[in-house]
Amino acid sequence: MASPPASSPSVEVPASGGASGSTSPSTATEAATTPARPGSAEVPVDPAGFRNTGGAGEGYFLTSPSGNVSCGLFPNGSTAGFVGCQAVTSVPPDSGPTCSNADNDKYAVRVEPTGAVHFCTTQGIYTAQNAPVLKYGQILTVGDASCVSREEGISCLLANSNAFVLSRDANQTY
Repeated sequence: MASPPASSPSVEVPASGGASGSTSPSTATEAATTPARPGSAEVPVDPAGFRNTGGAGEGYFLTSPSGNVSCGLFPNGSTAGFVGCQAVTSVPPDSGPTCSNADNDKYAVRVEPTGAVHFCTTQGIYTAQNAPVLKYGQILTVGDASCVSREEGISCLLANSNAFVLSRDANQTY
């Protein structure tokens, strides 16, 4: 297996089970069910076009192609973490609160150096007026935070911490 380019973020999901260099059926199944982390396979976009002021202040804001997910990336951190997203409609996370998807009770997740935090929000923390759409297959990287747009949802990570995927049908950290 070739090593990723030096400029790509370190985002490999560690394999579990099986000997080094082998793929057992359970490992293959885990790989198929675990969302891919943002990495170097996507087309990078220029962050300058995403710089904006939103609910959490100055940062880089994006919207999913469906308009269901909004995200904010904050290279220096903020009260909203380093990277986070919220959904108009989503499902409960495996561990965390159950929100109603009402206007005042939306699913949100943020990543801090200590890990991911799921919560319900009553406001547009990760939204900004006229936030550009991050098209499927594109990745936005600002500092140690990255978000990639895929048909299964927006997947974001903070280097050396957690990643998550958020969509209408997914709300998972890994």
